[in-house]
Amino acid sequence: MPRLAIGTPARRSTLALFVAALLVVTDVGLAHGQHANARRDGWIVGPLLGLPGIGSDYERALFTLGVGVTRLVPNRPGLDFAVGTMPRVIAEGLFPIGLRIGPSIPVALGPDAFLIPSAGLSGIVAAGSAGATGVGGVYGGLATVVARGRVGLRAGVTWHRPIDGDLSVWLVEIGVMRVPRPRRTR
Repeated sequence: MPRLAIGTPARRSTLALFVAALLVVTDVGLAHGQHANARRDGWIVGPLLGLPGIGSDYERALFTLGVGVTRLVPNRPGLDFAVGTMPRVIAEGLFPIGLRIGPSIPVALGPDAFLIPSAGLSGIVAAGSAGATGVGGVYGGLATVVARGRVGLRAGVTWHRPIDGDLSVWLVEIGVMRVPRPRRTR
């Protein structure tokens, strides 16, 4: 995977994810002490807004709209899935659908905060008046979810690489998600 320049949105987003995780970890004991015996278990689902790029370049006009789904069982393997499209490309007469699916492990930073690494398969299919084409590949990603009640904020970055290519594409995403309520554990 090529090295990203420090000024890219992907690099800054990754740094922001780690800083947010660190702030949450240091605040867990103070702000969330009332939930010491609570655990979230279920599905994280919601819309995602993304910004794609290659290397240190990104294109705001190619923003993505999608839906993300993550199985949340703290500190245990789960599933990460997302499907999306690019409205600007649709306006040009081409209909793209991108997706990713793979295992994830939601690491609990506290009862209301999770660091979610994931990796798996990704691909994009585009159809238009001239026909359809597609490309498959692999991805790796890192996201954080911070929740309050049933609402969570998700921020993440994924890197995608076609199976038969050398070009890596990154995607920075943010979304407001529905998260499972904390449940008391014994």
